[in-house]
Amino acid sequence: MFGLFNKKKIEIYTPVQGKVIDITEVEDAVFSSKMLGDGFAVEPEADCILAPCDGQIVLLAGTKHAVAIEKDGVQILIHVGLDTVELNGAGFEVHIKENDSVKQGDKLITFDRNYILSQDKKLTTIVVLTNMADKVKNVVKTLEDNSGKILVIQPK
Repeated sequence: MFGLFNKKKIEIYTPVQGKVIDITEVEDAVFSSKMLGDGFAVEPEADCILAPCDGQIVLLAGTKHAVAIEKDGVQILIHVGLDTVELNGAGFEVHIKENDSVKQGDKLITFDRNYILSQDKKLTTIVVLTNMADKVKNVVKTLEDNSGKILVIQPK
């Protein structure tokens, strides 16, 4: 299956421990319709978001609920929870800033799951390739990979 990648590839790991689902199963039409791009989601069992790959932080939402990493021109958005932008940063703590270089597994964001749930928000964490059409040649999903590696991307 991975033989189709001859040179450059980007491996994307789960950013948080939990049950992995396809992006089409996310209970938000913007994500499930792939309006922002393809990817996957995790129903978190932990409270710490880790870098899913090496790269550079190119976006950190002022409301602390979302971060984007760029690797070889491909942008990977991690969005913690559904409608969590409405919390205006409450329940989130960031451990990085824009333009930081990160390694896969570095701590990005921690969140207070009890607080977020008490505000009637879901914890579903989405990982989406936001510039797929321009920068991605091919994607292979392995949603049930026990290693945590979910996507292998071949950049254009």
